[in-house]
Amino acid sequence: MQHSPFVNWLARVLLGVGLALVSVQVGLIFGGNWWEVGAACAVVALVGIGIAARAEWVERRRRFLRRHCRTLSLPTPWSVKLDKRMRGGWTAPIAVIRDDGMRFVVDIQPFHSVNWALAPRNRKGDMEPVLVDSRGRKLRPDPMPTLAAGALAASAAPVLWLPRALEAGTHRHPDSNLVVVAGTARDLKLALQSSRRVASNAQVNSTVSGLQESRLTV
Repeated sequence: MQHSPFVNWLARVLLGVGLALVSVQVGLIFGGNWWEVGAACAVVALVGIGIAARAEWVERRRRFLRRHCRTLSLPTPWSVKLDKRMRGGWTAPIAVIRDDGMRFVVDIQPFHSVNWALAPRNRKGDMEPVLVDSRGRKLRPDPMPTLAAGALAASAAPVLWLPRALEAGTHRHPDSNLVVVAGTARDLKLALQSSRRVASNAQVNSTVSGLQESRLTV
């Protein structure tokens, strides 16, 4: 029997908070006499807090994706699937097949600003493009490896949508086939409409190194 995401979230939060509260109470009662009991209660309390925090993070991510997916309006002839399960276990927030057969896998992230930078790929000194924040730090979590693998499995072009970006724009690194769309749902729609397929062996990351892929030119 499957429950709604809200029920799952509520159950995990209550479980985590309940574990933490009961552990603290038991620790206060018995911890003064047996330090082992106090230590065990502290560990269980931390586990409970971790369960509740994880449940809250997953629910916030779900609400974020749902809110922005609702704003998206793509042409009727296109095939659009939300929460598309990809090979490898990753779920793509949006999977699109354009009327000309061009495929896209779209991930949605809440970053306010991203830039391209080069980082070492191996000990030989080879460099690869990576996404960094406004301070030049690598994104955490980094969406590129998962998005690249999902797009490769679906023979699709990877697109990273940033609906909370401070500045709108669409950009791609010359050595990567990942397109970053910063802006509203309309900006994403225009980017998907204006993209065309070219043959390339550009790399999104070391996972797809050396493979011939289709990439976007915006």
